[in-house]
Amino acid sequence: MEKIRQIKLILIILITVFIFLLFSLSGCSLTALFDNASFKDNSSIDMSSINLDENELKSLEITNQTIDEKIDTPSEISFSSEEIRDPFLPFFMSQDSENGEQKNMLTVEKIYSENNIFFVEIDLNDAVYKLKMEDLFGKIYQVKAINADSVVLLKGDEIITLFINEIYYD
Repeated sequence: MEKIRQIKLILIILITVFIFLLFSLSGCSLTALFDNASFKDNSSIDMSSINLDENELKSLEITNQTIDEKIDTPSEISFSSEEIRDPFLPFFMSQDSENGEQKNMLTVEKIYSENNIFFVEIDLNDAVYKLKMEDLFGKIYQVKAINADSVVLLKGDEIITLFINEIYYD
């Protein structure tokens, strides 16, 4: 009998400690819990406690009007002054750091043959060249080989391989 009482007492103490730890870890205080759990009717608000100052309300309205007047928003947005850009071109062209000149943009447009002679059309900075093997173009490039889907160019001692529709910056 005495043992059962001791077990009940220990059990009550453990439950109390558990509840205390639960509330302390959750950040909720017991007083706030009991205040919110009370059966008072807090749904009605006493309107007599709210004091409205008419002069202050008018000054706030005037302040809002002056702020609206100071903010100048255009009624219509016009994009006509901006240049229309080709969406397939890069955003910027890299420049040669020594001369400040733009680099050359090379693109192989198409490869074909006429009378068993292979020709290539290469776009160099928006100028299209129709070339065959050993032809020079752009003062610095020479066609060394024309394959089914690529072209090999020689620029000084540098070898450049271009594929069809590939954009190459030199």
